[in-house]
Amino acid sequence: MKNIDFTRMLATWFWLGEFPVAPGTIGTLGAIPLYLFLLYIKKFFPNVLVYNSFYFMFLMTFFAVAVYTSNRAEKEIFKKKDPQEVVIDEVLGFLTTLFLINPFGVKEIIWALVLGFTIFRILDITKIGPIYKVQCFGNGMGVVLDDFLAGIIGNFILTCIWATFF
Repeated sequence: MKNIDFTRMLATWFWLGEFPVAPGTIGTLGAIPLYLFLLYIKKFFPNVLVYNSFYFMFLMTFFAVAVYTSNRAEKEIFKKKDPQEVVIDEVLGFLTTLFLINPFGVKEIIWALVLGFTIFRILDITKIGPIYKVQCFGNGMGVVLDDFLAGIIGNFILTCIWATFF
């Protein structure tokens, strides 16, 4: 029972996915404290390259956790395909969108969060092109892959904007 409770907590990203209105958007906003923590620990790394390598490894680990918890939540907790309460995939997608964006101040952090959030949510909601198609994978992989791909595409767009304007 405790294991199911922990899985539900992670899958719903600390129960934000159980919010009655727009759980995906609320879940994405719930990723902001984790991103700010990742920015905070950047100061403990000797340079940006090492930090970006850490961030990449963190994303890959988080991807595995998201697939596992989404799969368990889909099968054992909510007992339906791609339940809207599962928002750990939105957290992963948003963090992926912000990968390689290294803001250096409050103003840049706010811009990164606003642009990253907007780009990711547009891609996640519209599910254009290949984002829609990867949902055909079964179980937790299908739940997570569309948001991860939206995050990858969002990262490309945000990186282009960041390189041009910041």
